[in-house]
Amino acid sequence: MVEKYSRINELLSAPHEMMVDDMPILENTIKKFPWFQAARSVYLKGLHNESSPLYNKELQITATHTADRGVLFDYITSPVFIQNRISEQIKKQQDYLIEISVDAETVQIKEEDLNSSVNFNNTLDTDLFERPSATKSIVDKPLTFNQNETYSFAEWLKLTTLKPIDRNQQQTIEKSDSIVDPINPIDDERAEKMAIIDQFLAEKPKIKPRKDKVSNTNIADLQTPADQLMTETLAQVYLAQNNYPKAIQAYQVLVLQHPEKSGFFADRIREIKNLQSNI
Repeated sequence: MVEKYSRINELLSAPHEMMVDDMPILENTIKKFPWFQAARSVYLKGLHNESSPLYNKELQITATHTADRGVLFDYITSPVFIQNRISEQIKKQQDYLIEISVDAETVQIKEEDLNSSVNFNNTLDTDLFERPSATKSIVDKPLTFNQNETYSFAEWLKLTTLKPIDRNQQQTIEKSDSIVDPINPIDDERAEKMAIIDQFLAEKPKIKPRKDKVSNTNIADLQTPADQLMTETLAQVYLAQNNYPKAIQAYQVLVLQHPEKSGFFADRIREIKNLQSNI
């Protein structure tokens, strides 16, 4: 027990020294002490470093335990948080496993086994196998915000239906009907940008397939200020919110912004439309 808490103190002093084996220690610690904000922050970084599908959910939980979510945003967009030391440790372990020599055991095969006429196809039932969902993998992918994506972060936090917990009053967590923008305070410029994005997505015409007649219109002339606010992270946020129309429109804007990745974004649009059709 003493060694465990000693290790936690070491991690708080030098989180960049975190190893893969430290994750269970941190997880158990924050379960026992949910208000241990420093340990929770280090654990969150570990999940991000591992690209864990648990990261997005843990970020929501951390937000409910954080009074000033602006501080949380600054933390997850800081170079200290983004740098990935734990991946180096994972790579070393993988290299070690590759270097381990394995002696193959000789297996004697009987002649009657070779002549067996068992129909193995009868044992395959396609209904027993779950087809992987490409769209689900997009949602589970850890969200990575940069310092200019305060709007994307605020939109994503709308998934958190819990108010920040007041530790001093030790109140029970209560659900809220709406959420206040976590980046405090909200200045007029940021509020105006938020309104621009919503208006832009509402009015932006759908991209139609190119016909035989090629238009000479310069796409750059069609750009609006809201185009510049659109990011892949925001598109992923809309998808996580199950806001499929906005997610599709966001990827359509990204097609115009980044034609070199148009194939990638087109695949995302198709995946979302397939998801819509299965609802």
